[in-house]
Amino acid sequence: MTVLERRSAGSLEATYHAATTGLARLSRREHEVLRLVALGLSDAGIAAQLHLPLARVEGLCARIFATLDLVPSPHLDRRVLAVLTLLQARAAR
Repeated sequence: MTVLERRSAGSLEATYHAATTGLARLSRREHEVLRLVALGLSDAGIAAQLHLPLARVEGLCARIFATLDLVPSPHLDRRVLAVLTLLQARAAR
């Protein structure tokens, strides 16, 4: 297993942990934003859809990442990990 594969596996484990604990702490608006992220919308697309300023959406995304304990990484995309978190939580129901 390469270093990148080990890091990815560790991040996916962290994502699963976030799915079981962090999603419940998101606000209704944060859940709505995460759902739109899962649909592939950019921050600008989410802002347009929800009629919010772009800076507000960026702040909501940052709070989502923090709540789910998704830290910036040069190897993994936090948006993708956040979507995986959402999908894992739905699959666990």
